[in-house]
Amino acid sequence: MQQAKSVIGRVLRYPYWFIELFTWAKSFKQNPIIGSYWLNRCGLHVARVVVSQGLFRFRLLLLAPLVAKEDRRDFLRNGYILKKDFLEPEQFARLKAEAEGYQGLIREFVEGTTLTQRAFLTQDKRADLPAISAFTDGSRLDRLMRWASSKNRPPFFFIENLCNHANVAPQPDPQRDFHTDTFHPCVKGWLFIDAADNRNGPHVYVPGSHRLTWRRLKWEYRESLEASKQGERRQPGRYWDGSFRASEADLAQMGFEPKALHVPENTLLIGNVYGFHRRGVAEQPSRRMTIWMQSRDNPFNPLFTPFPRATAWLFEKVWQRELESQDPKKIAAGTQRNQTGSFDRNCVN
Repeated sequence: MQQAKSVIGRVLRYPYWFIELFTWAKSFKQNPIIGSYWLNRCGLHVARVVVSQGLFRFRLLLLAPLVAKEDRRDFLRNGYILKKDFLEPEQFARLKAEAEGYQGLIREFVEGTTLTQRAFLTQDKRADLPAISAFTDGSRLDRLMRWASSKNRPPFFFIENLCNHANVAPQPDPQRDFHTDTFHPCVKGWLFIDAADNRNGPHVYVPGSHRLTWRRLKWEYRESLEASKQGERRQPGRYWDGSFRASEADLAQMGFEPKALHVPENTLLIGNVYGFHRRGVAEQPSRRMTIWMQSRDNPFNPLFTPFPRATAWLFEKVWQRELESQDPKKIAAGTQRNQTGSFDRNCVN
């Protein structure tokens, strides 16, 4: 009886799994249609990649008046925009003081020997942080992020504090491997409050890897078949969530070469995280704080919002509820800890 209920329940979920094909859903493990070996052999994953890329470029074209020609050129050619001395020195000094003196809810988790602390900066929270608010609401950043996301929507904002070689039990760190966040173009941004170099781990990006070349498409096809394996053939690990990993040999075969981005403080980096990237290895116990931004939306919607601020407010409320709903599960599983207070700027051995 129980087995029959399970089968019926699974059958009833197929319409939902089918609808997910036309969203940002990416898990080969949780969605049996996305993870179907035979459908992917027929090109399902590759089709999703190609269509999402085409719509992304279409939206970028429509939103082109938002940003300068040189910024568009850099983003389309390299996959990222890099701007040093983004803020005036006095404004940056105030922003840095606010970030380091932040008081509020902080979520922290461990990846490898890196302790990551993040505070979600809602609009209400940013109202109490005038220098950070001036940055997040400034027209220069606003236009860049609205264009690069191709959705005309401001991103989510966080303060992120990385503690390298923290006193934690070593474990695999998925951020140290070259990876793509998902199957479609989307953007993340960082305003570096601390300089990033070999001491505290630079951001490493593979210029040009965001473009859909023939060799990249063949790699996507092969990886989709690997990700579709079932049972004992499926290797454990987060690889199967749709965030594919690439070796340096893979990158070389595709004609790509990684670049470590050593940047001073007050540098803005906006990157298309469909391109391969990773967190650089920190040579010593250290810390790295940024204002971290993320913008991800349904890649198959051909349009963008005509109401940037209202849409950002709505997405923010939904994401805040999602974080709050995930908190009890992650805390119970021991993968996350929540605390109220300030960032630990001395969180290294």
